[in-house]
Amino acid sequence: MSRTQLSIPVGLLVENVLTSGVPREVIIEYLQRRDYSQLLPLVKEPAMDFDERLQTAADIGDDWEKAIRQGYEFKFLHINGLKRLLDFRFDRKVDRDYVQDELSLKHIRLTAQEIELLQSLIGRQWFVQVEETETAEEGRTEGASSSHLPVRIQLKFP
Repeated sequence: MSRTQLSIPVGLLVENVLTSGVPREVIIEYLQRRDYSQLLPLVKEPAMDFDERLQTAADIGDDWEKAIRQGYEFKFLHINGLKRLLDFRFDRKVDRDYVQDELSLKHIRLTAQEIELLQSLIGRQWFVQVEETETAEEGRTEGASSSHLPVRIQLKFP
């Protein structure tokens, strides 16, 4: 079974509404009715134009409902979209939790489960690799930090 593919605007809408903590089926119901009053106070980015993004989904055929229910992957994701995804899904921000080096993001600390999830969302275009550095070795011996591995995300080149 192939995964649902979403454009950047629709994928980031999905990520934003998931930050609300509201059950997935309830989110879908609110979006179908275009009643955002219960979601807006709970989402990470309440200024996002939900109507515009739902219209984009309708115009280009992005199945946001299936994506919310079953997961998805991005069709394409530029580096700024990747940074927004990291913020929405994992609460990781550039210059606070990782650094950007041109088309790479470095030193992002994620659990093995988070790394797997991230790869499923962005693997078509981005390469996620555990960094083998002194920091990674220290993280494995510190106990509390041992479940979070530093990763580097790089753009895949053909």
